[in-house]
Amino acid sequence: MSSRQITLGQALAEYLQTLKPDVRRSHEQPIRRFVEYHAESTLVTSLSGSHVERYAEQQISIADPAAAERVQALKAWFVYLKKREYTEANLGVHIRARRAQASRTSSGPRVDETPVEMTRGGFEALQEELQDLERQRTELRQAVEHARSDGDLRENAPYHAAREALALVENRIRQIEESLRRATIVERPTGDRATVGSIVRVVNLDDEKTFEYRLVSPREANAAEKKISVESPVGRELLGRAPGDEVVVATPRGQVRFRIEAVAAV
Repeated sequence: MSSRQITLGQALAEYLQTLKPDVRRSHEQPIRRFVEYHAESTLVTSLSGSHVERYAEQQISIADPAAAERVQALKAWFVYLKKREYTEANLGVHIRARRAQASRTSSGPRVDETPVEMTRGGFEALQEELQDLERQRTELRQAVEHARSDGDLRENAPYHAAREALALVENRIRQIEESLRRATIVERPTGDRATVGSIVRVVNLDDEKTFEYRLVSPREANAAEKKISVESPVGRELLGRAPGDEVVVATPRGQVRFRIEAVAAV
C-alpha cells in the first residue's frame, strides 16, 4: 500500500505489531485515543503540525497524572511514522502537555479573554458534552470512593484507574466551561461567500474529484464529518471565497488547485 493511502487505523495496527508486549500495553491506549479523535479512516498524510498541537491543547493537560506517559507514547509513534515515511516530518515535536496560561498585572492574575467563535450547532454540542461529562464525573467520584475503601492504595488498580479517568473528565469539563464562557455564536451565513458555518463544494482541478466541506472553528473541526477548521490550510484558502473562485493550497505533497463550485448555508 502506498504511504499516501495508509490510514491512521492501519498505521496504528502496524505500529503495535512492532512493540514488545509491555510497551504495547502502555502505549496502545494513548495512541488509540489520538486515532479515534481524528477518525481511523483519516489518511496519515492529511495530518499536520497544527492538528497535533490542537489535539494536545484540548486533550492533554499537565494536571493529568498520566500526561507524561501519554506524551511519550505519542512521540514514539510519530517517530515511527516519520521513519516509515508516512509523514514528511516528525509531528511529535508539536505535542506536549498543556499548561494553563495566565499573565499577571498589578491587580492580580489575568486570563485570556479572547472570544471563541463557533457555530450554534458546535455550541449546543459542547453543552451536551458538558452535561454528559458531569454525569460521568459523579459516577467516577463514587467509583474512586468505593475503590479507596478496598484497602492498600499502592496495589489498588481500580482506585488508580478511576482517579486517572476522573482527572481526564474534570480537565475536559474545565476546557468546555471556559470555551462556553467565551463563546461567540456565528449565526447562519448569508450571501455567496464562504464564512464560518458555510458548506463549500470544491473540485480538485488536477484530478476532477469533488469534495464538500463545512467550515468551522478550530474547536469544532472533525475530519470524519468533513468539518474543517478555518485555520487549516484548506479552510484558510476557502474562507471568504465565492463560487467560481480558484485557490491553491500548499500541502506536504505539493500544491493542490481547487475551484469553488458552490457555497451554501446549513
